[in-house]
Amino acid sequence: MTRRLILAPVLAGGLALGLALGGLFRTPSSGQCAAPEPQASSAKLEELRDFADKLGTLFRTVAENVSPSVVWIQSEQTVKYQMPASPFRDPFEDFFGPQFRNFPGPQSREEKRQGVGSGVIFDAGGYVLTNYHVVADADKLEVKLADGRTFVGKVAGTDPATELAVLKLEGSVKDLPVARLGDSDRLYVGEWVIAIGNPMGLSQSVSAGIVSAKGRGLGIAKYENLIQTDAAINPGNSGGPLVNLRGEVVGINTAIVSNTGGYMGIGMAIPINMAKAILDDLKAGKPVERGFLGIVGENLTKEAADQFSYKGTKGAVVNEVMPNTPAAKAGLKVDDIIVAWDGKDVEDFNHLRQLVAATGPGKKVPLKIWRDGKEETREIEVARQADHEDVAATNWLGIQVGPVTDEIRDRLGRKDLEGAVVTKVDPKGPAAMIEPGDVIMSVNRKIVKNVVDFREAMAATKPETGAMLRVLDQRTGYPHRLFIGGK
Repeated sequence: MTRRLILAPVLAGGLALGLALGGLFRTPSSGQCAAPEPQASSAKLEELRDFADKLGTLFRTVAENVSPSVVWIQSEQTVKYQMPASPFRDPFEDFFGPQFRNFPGPQSREEKRQGVGSGVIFDAGGYVLTNYHVVADADKLEVKLADGRTFVGKVAGTDPATELAVLKLEGSVKDLPVARLGDSDRLYVGEWVIAIGNPMGLSQSVSAGIVSAKGRGLGIAKYENLIQTDAAINPGNSGGPLVNLRGEVVGINTAIVSNTGGYMGIGMAIPINMAKAILDDLKAGKPVERGFLGIVGENLTKEAADQFSYKGTKGAVVNEVMPNTPAAKAGLKVDDIIVAWDGKDVEDFNHLRQLVAATGPGKKVPLKIWRDGKEETREIEVARQADHEDVAATNWLGIQVGPVTDEIRDRLGRKDLEGAVVTKVDPKGPAAMIEPGDVIMSVNRKIVKNVVDFREAMAATKPETGAMLRVLDQRTGYPHRLFIGGK
């Protein structure tokens, strides 16, 4: 007991001495920093306030500059349909004939459906750029400007392949505010952007965010290279501009990815360069002229790159060369890797399709390929797409198909999906019940792995004998069988 009473004061004294010495020689540990001097903190805050004021002024100025050129588009469509006959039988009809029927038979009805979208004036002559789906099948279009003026809109030209359309404002179009079109190739992931439009009927709404990704595909159009943004986009924003902080239009807002139908942080816009390439044709009401190469290809995987002794996965692999096409005349072969088109590096097969389509028919362009372990350069004279069967070959079904891409596999949740994706359907054709985005998996019990398989299978069928198709429904995610044609 005596020892414990003595040790306690000694330990206490040693602890006190240690604390004192520790405080004297203490240095800040990693991850710690001394509290800033009040004056330095105040100066830094003042500097940041000045930056915040300038940043706020920049956003406000861009919105004020571009908003007047953004328009509200209201569409009206008359829809006719048949009301079915009453399922009940009128007993008077048995005795007195159908002229005494009290229950109504089939009746024709019609209703007017209205839609709202956005657009942006890009030409002082009264031309408005918007989405194709905003104006498709509309009987009447009314366009309202931010300054209160209202115009009748007339469709000048449409391009469903890119989901774009141009309207011409009727009447006096003096002093129209015109937006400046930028360069979407200079847009980078992480860059600030502003979306302007009329979401949910709320006119002249402005939202801000960043570019989340580039080169997205949703299967909503034949040619896609979509910009993904987290700037709030909702129904009604379609056709409105996506703007950079230079006040330039870099995209046309077109779709959202959502489980609710509203904003969930994923919006999509069409790059403005894709629109600029076809604006002259749309203004003139001419069919869009696109280039044609004549191959079937796919993205380059790491496994395939290793087999070809090629570094990286950028490029497009040639799976088939169609006869009597520019690709065949230039000597392209199966397993060639196309790495550059007209001086631009090829990211993947979808990017190559975009580059080829945007090239004017008749133009000669250099093409870089990787073959047998070395790089070669060929010259291609681009053909006019309309003069050839598209890669999505037309057939008696009245449908066109294209290759199943990785984006389509991701969207449908099937990593190993093979087949031919439907890109276009003739609404008056025998396969009108099939929708773009559905995937043909077999024809007459013959497995379809790609476009070539589909074309060969359809070549062996005739309308009078019909075709049994196994089709993956994009809406349900499940396959079903359809028998089309036949006597």
